[in-house]
Amino acid sequence: MEYVISNAMVARSFTSYLATIYGVSDSNSWRIEAQCLSPGYNMLDLPAVALIAVLTMCISYSTKVSCRVNLVITTFHMALMGFVVAIGFAKGSISNLTHPDGFAPFGTKGVWNGAALVYFSYIGYDAVSTMAEEVHLPSKAMPRGIAGSLVFVTCLYCLMAASLVLLLPYTQINMMAPFATALCEKTGWKWASVVVRIGACIGIVSSLLVAMLGQARYFCVIARAHLLPSWFARIHPRTKTPLNASIVLGACTSIVALFTDMHILLDLIAIGTVFVFYMVANALIFKRHVRRGETSPWPTLGFLLSISCIAIGVTTYWQTGEGNATTLALGLTIGIFLSLVFKALFPMVSYPRKGMACPLYAYLGGLLYLPQHLPHGLDLNRGFCKVCHLVVFGCDFLPCLQLTLFP
Repeated sequence: MEYVISNAMVARSFTSYLATIYGVSDSNSWRIEAQCLSPGYNMLDLPAVALIAVLTMCISYSTKVSCRVNLVITTFHMALMGFVVAIGFAKGSISNLTHPDGFAPFGTKGVWNGAALVYFSYIGYDAVSTMAEEVHLPSKAMPRGIAGSLVFVTCLYCLMAASLVLLLPYTQINMMAPFATALCEKTGWKWASVVVRIGACIGIVSSLLVAMLGQARYFCVIARAHLLPSWFARIHPRTKTPLNASIVLGACTSIVALFTDMHILLDLIAIGTVFVFYMVANALIFKRHVRRGETSPWPTLGFLLSISCIAIGVTTYWQTGEGNATTLALGLTIGIFLSLVFKALFPMVSYPRKGMACPLYAYLGGLLYLPQHLPHGLDLNRGFCKVCHLVVFGCDFLPCLQLTLFP
C-alpha cells in the first residue's frame, strides 16, 4: 500500500512537470475537474494514469527490457544533473549561501525539519533488494547496490541543492520548477530551462519504473507466504515476471493517481512510513527477546512502551515550539541508556544471523526522520517512530555493543 500511494503521488507530479515544459504554470490545467467529487479528489489526472499504464506494460513484458530502459533514462538524467551542477557552480554566487538571512535562516529546528522532509526522497531505495532473485551473486550485488545507490544519491542531492542556492537566493526559488527557473533567470538560456524540465519528467519516469518493479515483487513474496492469494505469486512462463501482481498493483496505483491530490498522498505516505518503521522496530525487538513458553513478554513490552512514551514526549515538546537541539539530545541519551540497560538485563533468545553490519545506520537514518510539518493530530503518530528508530532498532546494528553485551 505504501508503494501504491507513493507511486501515485510521483505519477501526479509527472503531470505538473509536464505542464511546465509547455509554459503552463497551473498544473491543474492538464487535469479534468469533476464537480460531483469532493475537493482533493475532484481533479482527474489522465496523464498520470497513462504513464502508469505504459510502465505497467513495460515491467510485465520483461525485467531485462525494463532495466535496459531504466539504464538509458538514468544515463540521460545523470548527464543532465551534471550539467545543472556545473552551471550552478560556474555561474552561481557564493554570497547566496548567506543572503538574505544568513546561512541557516530558520535555525537548528529549520535544519531538522528540512531534513525530515528530504527523507521522503529516500523512500524506495530498498526496492533494490526485491531484485535478489534476478541478479547474479545477490549476496554481493545487493549490499553493493543498496549502499552504493544510497551514498551516490545523497551526494548528488547535496550537489543539486547547493547549485540551486548558488544560482538564486532561497527566497527567490520557484517551487513549481526550481532548477528550470533558476537557470533561465541566471543565464538567460531558455533552451536550458526547457531541457531541465524535460529531464525532470524523465527522472520521474525512471523513479516510477524502479518503484513499480519493486512493489510487484514485494506483493509476489507476500503471496508466497500465503498472506495473500497464491494467484498473485504466479510467475508468467514466457515473460518470467510476476504478471498478475504487476497488473493488479498498476490498476490500484492508477485509481489512486486519478483522483487523489498530491498533498493528501504526501500525508498518507508520511503516516504509512512512520507506522511501518514503528511496527518493524518493535516486532524485531519483541521477536529477539521473547520466546513463547520460555520468557515473559512483559519486560520487553514495558521497554517498548517506555521508548514510545519518550518519543511522544520529545515530539510533543518539539511541536509546541519549545523544543530545541538540547531536547533532542536529551531524549536520544535517555533512549540509548534505557536500551543498553534492557539489553544487559534481558539477553536475546533469538540471535540474528551473522551478516553485513552497518554501524550507526539506524541512528543516522532516524535523525533524518525528525519532526516534519504534517496536519494536526499526526504528531503523536510520528513521535512513535523517533526514538524507536533511533534507539531500539539502532542497537541491533551496532557491532561494538553486540560484542560488548553478547560476546
